[in-house]
Amino acid sequence: MNVSMTARRFSRLVLAVTGGLVLTVALATPASARTPVDPSTLNPAPPDSFNAVCYRDGSHITCDLAFSDPDVVDLPSGIICDGTELLYSQSRSVVGKRTYDADGNLLQRHFRESLDGTFRNPDTGRVALWTQHDTVIHNLAVPGDVATGTEKDSGLITRVWLPDGGTIVIDAGLLVVDVATDELVKVSAHHPIVLGDPSAPASLCAALD
Repeated sequence: MNVSMTARRFSRLVLAVTGGLVLTVALATPASARTPVDPSTLNPAPPDSFNAVCYRDGSHITCDLAFSDPDVVDLPSGIICDGTELLYSQSRSVVGKRTYDADGNLLQRHFRESLDGTFRNPDTGRVALWTQHDTVIHNLAVPGDVATGTEKDSGLITRVWLPDGGTIVIDAGLLVVDVATDELVKVSAHHPIVLGDPSAPASLCAALD
């Protein structure tokens, strides 16, 4: 996604989390105390597509962010069902914040993402719907270096269901990942997709057969 975390994790099940930002409610600060900051001067700078509005707030710099990715339609999912690869579609919107230190080095990305889409079997024409609503907090170990620290992902990671309402698979709870190694360091609740349970893609294949 960019493919979404959902499609990436589904693909990892048969072949084997963005852009960055921040969604947290900050303490209210009088507008007069905020000094505008040019996003391009920050390390790393938020991409232009994030529509960042940045300001100096006490000893930190905060950037408010909001954007939507271009829709994805009928891309290969990496999920193979009896020799046929399922196709996935998605829409994704994000709101959040980035927090920088006084020197403009990134300290935290914290964002809320909402995704919706489909998986489709091109042979049978059958479709499953999926959704994702999660919150991601990335605390950098080295200010300014997005390849360091830990990333916590919580909420509804994936729910896949049929148009008539029958749930195929659900993945929800808490995940903590070491960003440098991409290894899970903490997992709680129910994660058949993330943990590679073969019953997850098998259930999807059976539903779309």
